[in-house]
Amino acid sequence: MDEAELSVRRSQMGRSARAFLVCGRRPVQNQGPGYWVALSGAPSPDANMALVDSNDSAVLASALRQVEDSGFPTLFMLAGPGRRRELGTSWRYVGDMPFMARALAGTDQLADRRVRQARLDDFDVVSELVASSFGLTQEIGDVVAEILKLGDDAVKIWLLIDDERAVSTVLTSIVEDAVCVWCMGTPPRCARRGYGRALLADVLARARLEGASIGLLGATPAGRPLYDATGWTTLEGWQLFLSSDSTQFGH
Repeated sequence: MDEAELSVRRSQMGRSARAFLVCGRRPVQNQGPGYWVALSGAPSPDANMALVDSNDSAVLASALRQVEDSGFPTLFMLAGPGRRRELGTSWRYVGDMPFMARALAGTDQLADRRVRQARLDDFDVVSELVASSFGLTQEIGDVVAEILKLGDDAVKIWLLIDDERAVSTVLTSIVEDAVCVWCMGTPPRCARRGYGRALLADVLARARLEGASIGLLGATPAGRPLYDATGWTTLEGWQLFLSSDSTQFGH
């Protein structure tokens, strides 16, 4: 994939992030050539994100200013031509996150009867699954579950139900030809039973039926083995910088 297409794919991830973080307390959302900012206002960098993929110093300065003026703990990412830039002493480099893709051709399958879209009355279930899957507080789990109040059919939360219990969850957002995958989580108490693999296969097949031709995601260390095993390809690494501790990307 060349840089022009990578730029489009990064932008699609930003548009999807801005859609699902709209439910935060005081959201800050902006996007322009070479950057996107999606801050929910929650007190965790796992719910506030920004990305710069431009080598223009003015673009980086503008994105940093928006993040730092907000005062929110943030996961700041540098990609493509924006890599190897200096952010300042308040930011700590914590490694690279694989930006991954998978073509959806060949993902047709019978619907898994255990999978259904979450409803508003699933708020507490979704919040608990997200919090327990990623080691987050219930407050951060609530930020994700707030999506259920939007009624936006382009942004969906899914549940896999086994023995009348929700055991795995994922969020999908379709932007043009891409389905962007976020918050793929199975709590440790339900791990190693194939739930995540089954849920991911089902939602990708559904997205293809809705017109998506490619899946996109940023892989956490915990999620990477599942994606490697199910046909995802790493397009590039996004340099990660933190302004405070994250439960997913180092301390």
